[in-house]
Amino acid sequence: MADTSDLSRRHFLQTGALVAGGAAAGLTPLAALAARPAASHVRRLTPVPKLKGRWIRPEDMGYAMAAWPNNARWTDVRPLAIAMCANDEDVRLSIVWAQENSKPFAIRSGGHSYAGFSTTNGVLIDVKPMNGVTPDWKKGTVFVQGGASNQDVANALRSRPFAVPSGRCPTVGTSGLVLGGGWGFGATHSGLTCDSLAGTDIVLASGTRVSADVSHFDDLFWAVRGGGGGNFGVNTSFTFNLVEVSDVTTFNIVWPPGKQIELMTSLQKMQLDNPRTISTRTKVRPTRAGARPERSQLVVETLGLYWGKEKQLREILADTFTIQQPDPDSIDIYEMAYWRARDYLLTDDPVGMYDLKSSYVENRLGGDGLEMMLSWMSQWPGGSLRQDNMGILFAIGGAVKDRKIDETAYVHRNSNYIFEMETAWGPIDDDSVVRAQGEWLSNYYNAMQKFVQQESYVNFPNRELTNWARKYYGTNLERLSEIKSRYDPHDAFKFLQSIPLKKPASV
Repeated sequence: MADTSDLSRRHFLQTGALVAGGAAAGLTPLAALAARPAASHVRRLTPVPKLKGRWIRPEDMGYAMAAWPNNARWTDVRPLAIAMCANDEDVRLSIVWAQENSKPFAIRSGGHSYAGFSTTNGVLIDVKPMNGVTPDWKKGTVFVQGGASNQDVANALRSRPFAVPSGRCPTVGTSGLVLGGGWGFGATHSGLTCDSLAGTDIVLASGTRVSADVSHFDDLFWAVRGGGGGNFGVNTSFTFNLVEVSDVTTFNIVWPPGKQIELMTSLQKMQLDNPRTISTRTKVRPTRAGARPERSQLVVETLGLYWGKEKQLREILADTFTIQQPDPDSIDIYEMAYWRARDYLLTDDPVGMYDLKSSYVENRLGGDGLEMMLSWMSQWPGGSLRQDNMGILFAIGGAVKDRKIDETAYVHRNSNYIFEMETAWGPIDDDSVVRAQGEWLSNYYNAMQKFVQQESYVNFPNRELTNWARKYYGTNLERLSEIKSRYDPHDAFKFLQSIPLKKPASV
């Protein structure tokens, strides 16, 4: 299992001996703190804030559930305390307390930070109790509190033919999704989640709450649309413009092993020929668990959404269906109402213990790149789980390209795909298996770089990524650093891959 973050290490160096001493005596960290005699060089903690929500200590009922991250590889990162915030004032009090007591803190909405950035050994500020969603049908907007999930938003909107373009995992926090850009099956048709954002309320490091939109704190509003979560403040609410939706056609098609390159090439052409009406998640995966799957065990699968009729989609797919005989193993194509289609496309993937890396593809992944991808899939070293996400292409062109790369902080407007690769393991897999998978993933990622753009999606964070700030933010990095320095001058919102402050001018 990977080590915890540098942030966690720094906190351990500050408090680790105290925590270890308490653990040895059978005490929890806070109990150990209370039991330890005062020393002149040890600063006493100020009283914990009185929240409308709840301040949870490690010894309190519910701590384990509240601390649990989506990616279980980070469960060894145990917060000093969890502030379950019920309103903006709870958020303010928690931020102020953490800074007054020199404790690191992290922000959590859905807890789906793949790299573990939504947990900490310090104070975990969790806004999930703030999960209200209020549509304004006359204005064509919806007000979403910072802790609302994709499912919370869907539940509030599904009675009408209006939506916010969003992701397919129901438990993902809307906050993290929109702040990093926001891919979903609606992106090619209606834009990213951040493209529908009309305004947001943010509690800054100073404790001040500001409302940002195109007319107020417009620089901050620019930054939060793709600048990543946890960099500028705690977003406690969002207002989105609704987009009208209608009947659509879903599809999930799996081809048997054979002609993987031809099929992947054809499916990319289909997407690029219909950039706004089709949205695909296309991949190659093995049919079983086990090391070094052969080509005869790799199937091609495409899942997605077509903004049109089933008959039209089948006509679009006709050329791809002629590539391989026999016919696909499964063909599920259904014409249905938008919200029913959204439910059909739901997933909780990834879940458990996993690691992933991502790059962007400007045009398409060509034959040489696909050949390299398949060769590395065949080198997977093994483990207890079937690797369903070894190589995925998420379509992210179409309407996403309508905005200029500097119009919002999300910079990757000239790409057609996110290319993502994962490895996953279970409790039965020992450290040697996990290490082998990690080495495979790193080598696979490096081998693919000549076929992709030198960019990565900030919502698929990678702790091992070199030059990560430039790869996440590209030419928008300097402006993001300036805005970060303006609203968080002391770098209170700091973690392993937080946006760096603007470098001082050389003398």
